[in-house]
Amino acid sequence: MANFGNQHNEETLTIIENFIPKIKQCLHNTDYQEREDLEQEIKLKIIEKLATVRFQDAPSFWDFFS
Repeated sequence: MANFGNQHNEETLTIIENFIPKIKQCLHNTDYQEREDLEQEIKLKIIEKLATVRFQDAPSFWDFFS
């Protein structure tokens, strides 16, 4: 079970790393003093959302015909 948690953490970090360029781009519209706090809040919201979303396997080709 510990391996699952570690894998989940790695996947979460990968997702956040993929969002960093877009977050940084959007933060240019924010006051310089507020950027770091807002960046942390955005990352926190991503983590919270990932914890609530139930991921499922994508349907296969044959699932559409059944």
